[in-house]
Amino acid sequence: VVLRARGAGIGDVFLASDVAFHDRRIPIPVFDSYGIGARKTFETPNIVKELNLKVGKLSTGDSLDMSPHDETAILSNEATVKDMEGAAVAYVADLFSTPAIFVKAVTDIVDGEKPTAEEFLQNLISVTMALDQAVMQVVDFISGKCISDL
Repeated sequence: VVLRARGAGIGDVFLASDVAFHDRRIPIPVFDSYGIGARKTFETPNIVKELNLKVGKLSTGDSLDMSPHDETAILSNEATVKDMEGAAVAYVADLFSTPAIFVKAVTDIVDGEKPTAEEFLQNLISVTMALDQAVMQVVDFISGKCISDL
């Protein structure tokens, strides 16, 4: 899922630079930033350069579609890509001090003209193939390298 306003298209593959939640609302000062849960991902400049992947911020929520509040939070997070799991995985990786990278492919444009579910299903197979290729390239690039080489 992606925001057209951020210049991405169906089938584009991204490495997430940052992750945050867009639907965990805690309307109490100080606790509100905990709800957003913003984190940097593990930086992989050599993967980005070598594989020519796009880079963008990832925003996570619990719904495929986007409510008006979600849209406001996603824009506030300056996110390009939206999913339903990334920030939770980043949270757990952070708890265990484990570097994590997030490879995401665009199945639908949440601020586009087509209904989200329809566009998602229409593009799922072709985008999954693009993601499969990108992940294979990432794994091949990582294989045998030190973490500092990524």
